[in-house]
Amino acid sequence: MTPLRTHSTLAAVAVLSLVLTACGTRLDHDTIVRAAAGNGQAGTGEGTGETLPGADGAADGSSGEAAAGDSGGSGSTGGRGGESDENGGRSGGSGTSGGESNGGKTKGGSTIVIGSVGTYSGPGGVAFAQGPRALQAWAAAVNAKGGIDGRRVQVIVMDDGADAAKGRSQVQELVEERKAVAIVASFTTTHTLAAWKSYVEKKKVPVVGGDCSTTLWSNSPMMFSQCPASATAMDGLVNIGAKYGKGKKIGGLICTESDACSHAGNHVFGDGRAAERFGLDPVYQAKISLTQPDYTAECIQARNAGVELLMVTGDPNTVARVASSCRRQNFTPQFLQPGATVAADTAAKPGLSDALASMPVFPFAGASSSAISEFDAAWKKYGGGRAAGPAAAQGWASAKVFEKAARGADDISRAGLVKELYTFRGERFGGLTVPLGYVAGKGTTDSKCTFFMRGSGGKWTAPSSGKPVCW
Repeated sequence: MTPLRTHSTLAAVAVLSLVLTACGTRLDHDTIVRAAAGNGQAGTGEGTGETLPGADGAADGSSGEAAAGDSGGSGSTGGRGGESDENGGRSGGSGTSGGESNGGKTKGGSTIVIGSVGTYSGPGGVAFAQGPRALQAWAAAVNAKGGIDGRRVQVIVMDDGADAAKGRSQVQELVEERKAVAIVASFTTTHTLAAWKSYVEKKKVPVVGGDCSTTLWSNSPMMFSQCPASATAMDGLVNIGAKYGKGKKIGGLICTESDACSHAGNHVFGDGRAAERFGLDPVYQAKISLTQPDYTAECIQARNAGVELLMVTGDPNTVARVASSCRRQNFTPQFLQPGATVAADTAAKPGLSDALASMPVFPFAGASSSAISEFDAAWKKYGGGRAAGPAAAQGWASAKVFEKAARGADDISRAGLVKELYTFRGERFGGLTVPLGYVAGKGTTDSKCTFFMRGSGGKWTAPSSGKPVCW
């Protein structure tokens, strides 16, 4: 059996969840949709009527919800509103009753309610918004084909605004009032997740997938990750650099805004000794701020140290600014990045055309398989018109883990889902994840595998044909 995850350092993928968050604003769902689609700025409060079939519109659990086909809703009235149905109308309540029992499963008539609580406003929301958007796209695609065992899936999205107390309250509302059977694809910060982790454990509510950025996903009986452990993800990044990078001398620029950055730097360059363990030569490390307008001094120092591979723990904009600063000094290292620090257009940015990036789930571009084609088709139809990025892939993988559990469970209830999840051993969900398994009462098993992507010609490619690299 694959060993259980052990306590490990926070990976650099935590940078977005810890550094890029800001005080939350009250947003309706359509604002989140526009942020994911790139059609507007989060925080405007304007509705577009873009709510997906099968996806509820509440961003913060109290705002109005626009149904598909409506003219939209600002969400500023404070009323909850009804949930969207397949025909663009509204249905009152959570829709958890009705239907007939057949072989232990409820067939038709009732609704499977799931929720996503995360940081979907502020700067962090820009990166995370595609996560719940992918969950909603999955629900729309599933409902268009008749749902799960004849039951429509309803997704309720709530924005915690990086507020721990608010996140705890929203999870409680989903569980106790909205009767959600699971929390799925929750992209939130470590401190907000910590605020409600014990609650879902007490209530035995399965949490299926999210941003994977924290050790809080490890060793919890109710946390079912779709990713390898955070330290394993960092090992995977270094392994990719050693196998496919253009050199062995590695340097790092480590942000000062979060402990997550220092943990990542320590794992690769310090006590974790990941660089040396995988055959790289750590020759340079420096601290930076995400607010720096320029990184010329650091680029010159890295160049003088002979850096060939450069890792930057920061958001995609910071990575792009570092690359620009280095190019002005005629220094063009190959960037080696955790997946959460890149975006759909990163490979098109100057100095990043040959970047390498690790991914905890399947590549969001450049790969082809039947399972990825299903994602591509749903995202094209329901993704809002913007190219998919890392969070979209992670949100979709979360949804597919939930779907397999729901279709296999004797009873689509919290207990039934948990029981079915505990039967998973080495599952890959059509190649969307590394081999995953869950052990009753303990948590997610770890897998020494990760996916990776490479920039080529201004686009992302998947050199291993979308298959994970294992060690």
